[in-house]
Amino acid sequence: MYTCIFKLKLVLILNMMFAFSCCSAPGRSFAGDPTKFRLRNDSAGLWVVESLKLTPQQIHLIVSPSTQNGQWIVQRLPGRDESDQAPVTVAGKWLEESGVVVFRPKYPFREGMNFQIVEKSDSASPTVQWSFLIPKPNDKPPQILEIRPVSNQWPENLLRVYVHFNRPMARGESAKRIQIQDATGRALIQPFLELDQELWDRDGKRLTLLFDPGRIKSGLKPREEDGAILENGHRYTILLTKGWPDSHGMATEKTYEQNINVGPADRNPVDPRLWKIKPPLAQAGAALEIQFSDSVDTGMAIRLISILESGECPLDGRAEISADGLVWKFIPNVKWSPGLHYIEVDPALEDPSGNQLGRPFERDIAADKESLMKSAKPVRLTFVVPSTS
Repeated sequence: MYTCIFKLKLVLILNMMFAFSCCSAPGRSFAGDPTKFRLRNDSAGLWVVESLKLTPQQIHLIVSPSTQNGQWIVQRLPGRDESDQAPVTVAGKWLEESGVVVFRPKYPFREGMNFQIVEKSDSASPTVQWSFLIPKPNDKPPQILEIRPVSNQWPENLLRVYVHFNRPMARGESAKRIQIQDATGRALIQPFLELDQELWDRDGKRLTLLFDPGRIKSGLKPREEDGAILENGHRYTILLTKGWPDSHGMATEKTYEQNINVGPADRNPVDPRLWKIKPPLAQAGAALEIQFSDSVDTGMAIRLISILESGECPLDGRAEISADGLVWKFIPNVKWSPGLHYIEVDPALEDPSGNQLGRPFERDIAADKESLMKSAKPVRLTFVVPSTS
């Protein structure tokens, strides 16, 4: 029964995560995978473009002299002040160097300029495979801002982790750059769920990592065979190694490290009745504040909590949540109107361990005679905006 629950829950999680993530669509050939490109400085201090993960046959097609620059053309995009806005082909060659395909321009790339790699074919229109910016000498490298949940203690059944960056990052790097070590320095083997595509937000600044649910839920075969990922009372270190490139190829220069203390599992459903509401004043710029009884998922709370006026009209505005998932704020685009308002909470809202409104993540359907596929109604809370008169 638990195996059935796990499969259904996993489908729901992945469908929801992909619906709110921006993943690059694969191209029409092996050249269409943007995760294969990166920008680096060579030993002479010059910028070159690399393409990884190619088979010997693919490498031969790219570096073959029988086609112009192989199948890939590097182009410079003109600046706004240039009269001719047509892309300019960059002179250079694709070369094989130690099993890696490298584009070396005849003249150094111009700093601060934008470039793109275009795949040309006789049978199809040109396709842009990757766009990149050559950084200026004083440009700062990308940074890892934080890992959420931001807490001194994670529950042993934690389901979801967010990694926040200060700017859009390159895809396809997480498997080789993220590691969790136990107190002895031993790396945990495949703690995160393996997916075909990474889960990024639309801005490319937030990466979602899912711990393998099969090793979180009790009674499932993966947990029985491989054990739990995080264990109560143990200490771990999560490492994000340096060299993670941003969307333009500039890489992080420091390894990010965070120590984790693990506590007991959290199996309590999310309960909005325990939330504390601080109503705003009826003035422009005033914020409604909700203090949660326990941490909620910071990524979901931004999307799944909305504000309605007394006429049940949704209010447009800006929502934000604290890094620890305990405080949610909403500032409308217009001045608050005095009177009754509603807080509408989508039933899919979860805490970091996957517990939903009234539904713990780990439960036996046969015991409570509910179905995971059963639709639930949103929960509404009320608050009153006082009059300023």
